[in-house]
Amino acid sequence: MPGRDPHSGAAVRIRKAIALVNSVADEAGDEEITPTEIAEAIRDCLELTDVDSVPNVRRYLGEALDAVSDGMPADFVAMTLYAALGALREGSPD
Repeated sequence: MPGRDPHSGAAVRIRKAIALVNSVADEAGDEEITPTEIAEAIRDCLELTDVDSVPNVRRYLGEALDAVSDGMPADFVAMTLYAALGALREGSPD
């Protein structure tokens, strides 16, 4: 589709991962979200080929996944995912 951002699929997945992490940070909802669920959401982002076409996006996603594995606070994981989203936006065509 002409004019469509080729990275929008990755952006949508990264935003979903951010929303999941933010819900943990805000302690929203009745359901407890596990680190495994957060890691799965980040791995879903890493599976997209879009993340390879923009510098640093894969690196930031990898750092976010490592942060989950290391037990870092949700705020730190979210900040790293926001960095991935920002890098993706910077690499998108105008």
